[in-house]
Amino acid sequence: MAAAKQGPHASGRVVSVRLEDELIDRLDALAARTNRSRGLYLRLALRAALPTLERLHWEQRAVEFEDRVIDRQFHALMTQLDTNQDPTPKPDDGPSEDIPLW
Repeated sequence: MAAAKQGPHASGRVVSVRLEDELIDRLDALAARTNRSRGLYLRLALRAALPTLERLHWEQRAVEFEDRVIDRQFHALMTQLDTNQDPTPKPDDGPSEDIPLW
């Protein structure tokens, strides 16, 4: 007979994670010194680290978005310049009047 599935616990759901021995030893030592649980320190660490990790993620996404926009605009400008320029420019010609130079 299969065991009945338990409902959610009042203190939260369980998440399993693999950690290096060194981290577990440090976590256990801290928990023992303070008479607190591993779970408390893991929750505190996640709450402290997640906002920074989320911010870094969104900053990276913003940089990638800006890079794509800049690449598209550069390509569009270069295409426009290619179609607007005389294919055989003369050496004594100055800059074209219709191309802004800023």
